[in-house]
Amino acid sequence: MPSLTGVSPRYAKIPYQGMMRLGVQVGTPFLPADSSVRLVSALLKLEGIGGGGLAVRLGIIVDVSESMRLPILDQSVLDRLRREGRVRQATRDGVPVWEVIGPPPPELLTAQRALDAVKTALAQIVERMGPSDQFFVVAFAGQAQTVVPLSQASDRRLLLSRLDDLDRANLGDETRLALGLREALLNTQGRQEGTDLTRWIVLTDGFAQDESDCRTVAAQAAEIGVGISTIGLGAQFNDDLMVSLADQTGGNAEWVPVQEDIPTALAREFESVRKVAVARAELLLALTQGVEVRKVLRVRPQLAPAPTVAREKRQFAVQLGDLEEGEPVHVLIEFLAPPRPEGMFRLARAELKGAGDRRVSADVIVTYTRDERQIAFRDPEVIRAVEAVTAADLQTRALRDLQRGEVDSATKKLQSAATRLLNLGRQKEAHQIQELAEKLEETGSAAPEETKRIRYQTRRLTST
Repeated sequence: MPSLTGVSPRYAKIPYQGMMRLGVQVGTPFLPADSSVRLVSALLKLEGIGGGGLAVRLGIIVDVSESMRLPILDQSVLDRLRREGRVRQATRDGVPVWEVIGPPPPELLTAQRALDAVKTALAQIVERMGPSDQFFVVAFAGQAQTVVPLSQASDRRLLLSRLDDLDRANLGDETRLALGLREALLNTQGRQEGTDLTRWIVLTDGFAQDESDCRTVAAQAAEIGVGISTIGLGAQFNDDLMVSLADQTGGNAEWVPVQEDIPTALAREFESVRKVAVARAELLLALTQGVEVRKVLRVRPQLAPAPTVAREKRQFAVQLGDLEEGEPVHVLIEFLAPPRPEGMFRLARAELKGAGDRRVSADVIVTYTRDERQIAFRDPEVIRAVEAVTAADLQTRALRDLQRGEVDSATKKLQSAATRLLNLGRQKEAHQIQELAEKLEETGSAAPEETKRIRYQTRRLTST
């Protein structure tokens, strides 16, 4: 069995709509009889998800440290000021910035800040929320406070008037995200009644200084059924943490390189929440005696680890998070199949929980045979998914090597990943990976923007 970690969130009883179905494709459906233990990859495909329109509790957790308040100048204006010697480099909240020397230029007085873009995006979301939805906003930096307390979205006038309080939240210059998460927990615990779905969205451009505490609070949030989506801004946030918080709780993770795209990113996440048809779904997996599981991964809609929770003997739950209407969910499971004589054999039975009263289940079956032609068969879709997972794993390990300063090892892994991506027909991604590998060979380093692009792009390898 794999290492089963995580917690078991409650799942909602949602009236079933549509023709939801669970299918199974086995990469090697025929195994040699009376042989040794065999690795079997199976793709479990949940499709036909219908419904949507759940009542939502939406919590926004916003970084309001100094770097979020700094005006962003157009590149041409910044270049002119640099030539004139009117700016110098500085650091604010761990983020490199340009500091104006002397009187501010006129362009600085009208330049937009990241926080302005956040406020614009939040106002648009409030206008689009339904009367049964709920909404709250938490601001954090060195401290945290609730700016908009948990309120019905129907009271739009009050909510919109309170958004300006983000500017007045003087909470220091550090980035202590765990404090913001704890404040969000206070707005959520014990208030689940009347709401089908709870989602937090974290926005930050800084490097969180309390990673361990963040993971602890995220586990508490997952236990009460909260999904955390993260939006990292710019190039200086710790993307490892942002991605892991989303994966730990079944949320989404997104990177926004420039502040102008903040409203689009927030709107996209809100639309994702509005499309949820089944909240906090679980795939229960019952293993046949002698069968073990080595790895479980979600491969659609994004490639990410699938948290698993041990249940009864030889049973565990794969936590799928919130299922969106019309969005297929594919899970890749690696089984270790025991030696068997000829005949059909069920490795496991899978059943979806969280789809109301309808039973959605399927068996993972292989056939032991001595027919060499059958044994040679490989399901192309499953093999393609396995190759994509392998390429993604190489990229992730390369980024970890790079963080440790192991440049040669990182370069080799990226080159191997580029080759696999070419074999998959992903020329664009392969070219970008190869370019990064060549840059590492030449310079021994990579810009934060380059590594973040690779990390977030990797999650989308199997989405199309």
